[in-house]
Amino acid sequence: MNNSSTEIEQVNDKKLWIRNYFLSVLFHLFLLVGFLSLYNWNNEQSQINSLMFSLDTKEYLVEKSIVEDEVIDEQKNVNSEQISETIEELKSVSFTDIQADTTNLDQLYTEPTLNVKIKYPKGWTFLDQNKNKKLEGVTFWVNDGSIIPPPYLHLEVISKDMFIEKRYKYKTNFGKYLAYYNDPEELQDYFSRLIYIRTEDDEDFQLKLMIKGKKEFEIFEPKFWAILKSFDFGKKLF
Repeated sequence: MNNSSTEIEQVNDKKLWIRNYFLSVLFHLFLLVGFLSLYNWNNEQSQINSLMFSLDTKEYLVEKSIVEDEVIDEQKNVNSEQISETIEELKSVSFTDIQADTTNLDQLYTEPTLNVKIKYPKGWTFLDQNKNKKLEGVTFWVNDGSIIPPPYLHLEVISKDMFIEKRYKYKTNFGKYLAYYNDPEELQDYFSRLIYIRTEDDEDFQLKLMIKGKKEFEIFEPKFWAILKSFDFGKKLF
């Protein structure tokens, strides 16, 4: 009697274990299928969104580029019209007609990347700026306290695409380059003169003088022309 009941309990336990086993397998299979379905759905969604973003960005860049080109063209047209209205003829000026003063012009700035050389007055100092280990510009100013506020000179390397001859009223041949310029400008008692240096090398240059006071500007201007005359550059003579 006891043996029979024991065997029945063992059979029932075995059936219960088999049922639980299959239920466990089915449950995990269900979880696996659900996970794979969810993963595929998310993956498809991310791919669609990425594609839409890429297309929208491309269209935006194209539209932006077209608008910018139109604005630049309009600005060029306006500038060209203004230039043609204000300056009718470019006048050539001989350097012999320009008063230059070399007094105390005994300091020499040299720079190796573009082989720039230029003289500057005694009592002045300078600070040069470089970009990618190449000269971008150099600023000279009085540092002995003799003139307050101090005048300054700035020599800048310019892309040749920036040159528009019609912007200028005068032209002077300095042999190795041409200097283009206009009359001095005045703003709140500060007087300035900007010289565009047109070269046959890969870069052009600009040299600007700014000083406070008309009288002070007129006194210093002959020295400014001597500084410009001392300017040299390029590898041909080195």
